[in-house]
Amino acid sequence: MNHEQFAGGASEWAALYAAGALPDEERITFEAHLMTGCPDCQRELQELDPVVVTLAGALQPATPAPDTRAALLKRIEAAAEPAPAESPLRRQVAESLAAAEPSQALVIRRAAEAAWQVGEMPGVSIRVLFADPDRNHFTALVRMAAGTSYPRHIHRGPEECLVLEGDLRVGDTVLGPGDYQRAPAGSRHGVQSTEQGCLLLITSSLTDEFF
Repeated sequence: MNHEQFAGGASEWAALYAAGALPDEERITFEAHLMTGCPDCQRELQELDPVVVTLAGALQPATPAPDTRAALLKRIEAAAEPAPAESPLRRQVAESLAAAEPSQALVIRRAAEAAWQVGEMPGVSIRVLFADPDRNHFTALVRMAAGTSYPRHIHRGPEECLVLEGDLRVGDTVLGPGDYQRAPAGSRHGVQSTEQGCLLLITSSLTDEFF
């Protein structure tokens, strides 16, 4: 049987295969060769089976130190999910903080004097009604143009949303005028989108993050 494709020899490939140490591409090549019925390689694997079993049985389980286990789990968690990014709405609200009134003062926002901010999210504009950095909280009107969406985000404080106009879709749920939703602190909000456009009244945290 021709073994020229196995650099290092078929015996070495068989040993690595039995130990589960062949890279994926080479493993697929070797398995395809085994399917041809090569008696030499089949014999090699049969002779190696008891050796692999004996070696596996001789290994004693080791309990890692608590700090090692914690560090490894932290690395796995960090690799599994990208780090959150700051919400663009947060940056837009921050622009209005310089002129924010004390929380104890009476605040009136005239519709005729409304100032809408267009930020980094295409099709999304915001009119900040009030921002209270001490309480990590703001209230705003948010307008989303038809066909736009807002990415998934983590709530660092409770978020309340009242749909004033249009449609707002959260997963399979569709909200219309007068519909209300609340998300608790620490929750993760899925992608929100609108087909026809919408106007929302939102109270939320200043520190929400994308993920």
